[in-house]
Amino acid sequence: MFLKRIILFSILCSLVTQVWSAATLKNIRMAVQDSQVRLVLDLDTNINTRVFSLDKPNRLVIDLENTKLSNSYRHNQSGNKFINKIRLGGEDENNLRVVIDLTKKGQFKYFIIPGSRIQNTRMVVDINFDQSLTHAPISAVNSAPYRDIKIVIDPGHGGKDPGAIGPNGTWESLVVLAVSRQLANQINKTSDMRGFLTRSDDSFVPLRDRMEIAREQKADLFVSIHADALDNNSRVKGASIYILSDKGANDEASKRLAKRENENLGDISLSNKNDSLASVLMDLSQGVSIETSREVGKFILNELARVGSVRKKKVQQGNFLVLKSPDVPSILIETTYISNPSEEKKLKDKNFQSKLAKAILQGIRNYYLVNPLEGTKFANNLKNGANIINYIVQRGDTLSEIAETYDVKITSLRSYNKIKGSRIKVGQTLRIPLYR
Repeated sequence: MFLKRIILFSILCSLVTQVWSAATLKNIRMAVQDSQVRLVLDLDTNINTRVFSLDKPNRLVIDLENTKLSNSYRHNQSGNKFINKIRLGGEDENNLRVVIDLTKKGQFKYFIIPGSRIQNTRMVVDINFDQSLTHAPISAVNSAPYRDIKIVIDPGHGGKDPGAIGPNGTWESLVVLAVSRQLANQINKTSDMRGFLTRSDDSFVPLRDRMEIAREQKADLFVSIHADALDNNSRVKGASIYILSDKGANDEASKRLAKRENENLGDISLSNKNDSLASVLMDLSQGVSIETSREVGKFILNELARVGSVRKKKVQQGNFLVLKSPDVPSILIETTYISNPSEEKKLKDKNFQSKLAKAILQGIRNYYLVNPLEGTKFANNLKNGANIINYIVQRGDTLSEIAETYDVKITSLRSYNKIKGSRIKVGQTLRIPLYR
């Protein structure tokens, strides 16, 4: 009995140690651009935090719960025109306080990028010192028009690069173009989104140009459409979704696929930034984009599972050059395996192409329902009509197809829009109730 008590006590002590083990602040990085300062706190695990500002003198205070300072902590203590210095301390031995002495009053916001197996947790704090932005007239803010959510759709390969070729001679570049056209058409039928294609015909577009198209359009999301292939296995099928890896592909399949998609193409450059600033900005922007991409991918995978099989049930990561825009969330969808004869046949079928496009669109919309973008028509519709969005009927639409696209019952559409039967008119605006 005594021995059992000792063992139980040891286990409890171990658990308590794990629960209360402190996080460690390893580094603070800083970048200044125009009238904004961005601070990045590198930590070895996720933390609870509190951030607030003080005046007379102006300070920003960051309290990190159950956090200690790393023995290897490093920070450039030299100030700049916005920050005099950064001080470290704590009210007790379990908590760490970071005090940022400001040269003048600033507006702040912050977010935390959770850590992963290969990357530390990062706390990002943006301090804006542009008073003209923080005190804009209310009338000017209210009068700003709401914008569409912009989706750039990238049909993979094209022109001299046909991509994978199915056993019956079907070119990947052509079937993914057909799916992408369907997706763009369906997006442009909505009243709050706009879709743009990186190529609208069978032409070759370098990867760098595809990324630039997304950035020039100020895209909210970049979606690259592909059809995978395995030379040594004609039975494999199912969809997969990839996002950019933090540090290279995370398995052999991802490495193989990335190698095929990246062949003979180059990377992007930050030549107009100094090295240290470019490093910080790239790291932060891309970190946020990767996390957003992962969440979008999850929603789309859920919808793709409704129309076909899914090969990889979790969002995968790989070193795809086409996904490397640092400021545009980007995903690559492998719709299915064109090397499978039955899947090749389905990819050529217009009905299947349409189902794929509808699933991708529904996944995108489901993501924005949970994460609405401020200043967009989509977010405004949600605010004004709870979970109701407006849809403009296009030529060829049917009530049953619209219900299927948005995964609602026809009876609900009829009820919300006071429709008897199933007759709708081109140009008619339908109110669509969304439950997810």
